[in-house]
Amino acid sequence: MARDTLVSWQTFALFVLFPPAALVALVFFPLTLLVFGWLYYRGKHEAMLASDDEQTAMEPSDAAP
Repeated sequence: MARDTLVSWQTFALFVLFPPAALVALVFFPLTLLVFGWLYYRGKHEAMLASDDEQTAMEPSDAAP
């Protein structure tokens, strides 16, 4: 039986829908990396502040006679 189309409608739908999905992935992947990096550095900064707070809280008691 001869086919009157080159591709099925499912293949055509995937061809039409895949490029927008790829563009969304190209946008969200770097954005996800940026968010993870921001969370990492924020946590690192807060940990350093907490460490500094602990050290300053201990210093006056060490200096007391």
